[in-house]
Amino acid sequence: MAAQVLAAVGRGLPATPAARRGVLVERADQLLADGTAVLDRYDEPGQWQVEGRAWAARLRAEHLRVRWLAGVEQPEREQLVEAWDAAVDGFAALGHVPELTRVRTSYSAILRTLGDTAAARHHGDLAREAAHRLGATVLLDELRAIGSTPTRSAEPAHQRLTARELEILALVADGRSNGEIGRQLFISTKTVSVHVSNILGKLGAGGRTEAAAIARREGLLG
Repeated sequence: MAAQVLAAVGRGLPATPAARRGVLVERADQLLADGTAVLDRYDEPGQWQVEGRAWAARLRAEHLRVRWLAGVEQPEREQLVEAWDAAVDGFAALGHVPELTRVRTSYSAILRTLGDTAAARHHGDLAREAAHRLGATVLLDELRAIGSTPTRSAEPAHQRLTARELEILALVADGRSNGEIGRQLFISTKTVSVHVSNILGKLGAGGRTEAAAIARREGLLG
């Protein structure tokens, strides 16, 4: 809940008068402290699984965004980017498409402001494709507002996917879980989850079953 409230504060900050921003930053600090207190209270081995870690990363990322936008003890660029990378990775590992789409949308705006247009376009395109599948008109409007323009490729699917993504897609189509794929390819389950998320975005698939169907239809399985 604290992460969600911080996200709302971050969205509203650009339109907030300078005189009011200090108050919002104080409230943001309190939300971070409250969320951290919960994390510390239940910080036992195995207590926080993938979902808990994803929301913890989102909490930290949203708090840094508030301070960055408010201009109060602003985080370094690297610190801000690392925090948002962790939030993206967290929800990709969780496989929670709606929250991953929200995080990518916010991150795209941050990267565009930082001048990293290539990374902003990457996250914006993935967010837009997912938002279209979800029917998330609010996120689509937000993406248009931040200047994230569609870059849909006319290339065949086999050219849009990397060699590693094609390899993982074949295993997904074979019904393998992320854990099984990771063990076979000697990579982490988290890394597999990120690849699967990117594959779904590039194919415009709503899930693993649809991705497998597209792969078979377009002859991507070798």
